[in-house]
Amino acid sequence: MDGVQKAIQLAATGSSIEAAIEEALDRAELTLERVDSFEVTSISGHREEAGLQYDVKLTVWFTLLERMHG
Repeated sequence: MDGVQKAIQLAATGSSIEAAIEEALDRAELTLERVDSFEVTSISGHREEAGLQYDVKLTVWFTLLERMHG
């Protein structure tokens, strides 16, 4: 690990566990740089007319950027 890291909690839904994880990470990377790792903290699901939907909760770690002021 290089630098200071911060963790945030995210939740997403998808047609598979992997799709839900990818949705959460893709959305995080829209506003965060240097997303380094994640941990799935919860998996659940529900039934819809279109099929099963999986809900995942993640902890996502990213490295804080260092900016020089001057």
